[in-house]
Amino acid sequence: MLLQRLFIIVGSVFILTACQTTELPAPPKFEASAYAPLSLNARKLDIINNWIMPLQDPYQEHLLQPKPSDVLADWASRVLLPAGGSGELILDISEASVTISDLPKSETLLDSFTDRQDSIVRVTYSAMLMWIQPVGGQQAAVEVRASASQTLPESSRPVDFDVAIQEAILSALAEMDQKLRAEIAGLNGLVLP
Repeated sequence: MLLQRLFIIVGSVFILTACQTTELPAPPKFEASAYAPLSLNARKLDIINNWIMPLQDPYQEHLLQPKPSDVLADWASRVLLPAGGSGELILDISEASVTISDLPKSETLLDSFTDRQDSIVRVTYSAMLMWIQPVGGQQAAVEVRASASQTLPESSRPVDFDVAIQEAILSALAEMDQKLRAEIAGLNGLVLP
């Protein structure tokens, strides 16, 4: 009887110590502080979201919170800072899409025992920044397109998809920021010191 109780206690301790909970990775979030603000020669900034979500596969942005177009608009409102006395900036968002597609699968016997890449997440941003400065009669338009993608293995959990989507959104946003800065640096009079 004593031996039976000892086995139950040791077995219970073994089972309880063998169970480990793994922490799920948290999807990254947009941090405006990661981007230096740009003082631009305009009185106001208008952000127009012309992207109409298709609401069908493989597009997934309608299922996300925050939406990629909202992330881009938030970035623009915190980075593209109007600091002039006149003029207008218009950011026209023409695409802010997230697609998830299946990758082609190999049908060899060996591939059945490996964790192959199964899906690809693609994020695409496309926007036009227009600048109209009536004082001096200056105007310019710059179109910028950025994209990023991530692949996921067959063993991915739903949280892995969330993390990959958010990482791709932030990578595409970083590329958008870099390309826009390069484009407007050559426009005389737009960027203020």
